[in-house]
Amino acid sequence: MKQYLVLFILICAFTFSGTAALSQDRHTHSERKENVEAAKIAFLTDKMGLTPEQSQKFWPLYNEHEAKRRALVKGYRINFRQNIDELTDAQVEARVSKIFDLKEKELALDKEYASIYQNVISVKQLVKLYRGEREFTKLLLKRLDHKNENQ
Repeated sequence: MKQYLVLFILICAFTFSGTAALSQDRHTHSERKENVEAAKIAFLTDKMGLTPEQSQKFWPLYNEHEAKRRALVKGYRINFRQNIDELTDAQVEARVSKIFDLKEKELALDKEYASIYQNVISVKQLVKLYRGEREFTKLLLKRLDHKNENQ
């Protein structure tokens, strides 16, 4: 029954976000993003088997972690769109070094939050979280590919 509810929520979220792509006047980018986030929460909650008590404690931590991760990833992208052929070798080496530094910071952040999460969820639920995140991403990419094929 729980799986059917999650499936229904996912279908609704994707339907609404798909409709939004066809009618941008009705739904803004932020509304589509909210629909995807709601679907992600429902999907991961089900995959992890979170209790209501765990959910109440887990999701604020997860959102905090995601915000910090997004800030780091944003650091990857700043000034990295410039044509590499326009840079000196020293500038390119500095960028590569910065990428590795940022990846190390991201890994440290993930390790920190893995430890924090285990105060709320089990290690099995943690692994289910990581798997669920990948599954959800694949699901979104498949939907995007399907949508692009139909255009």
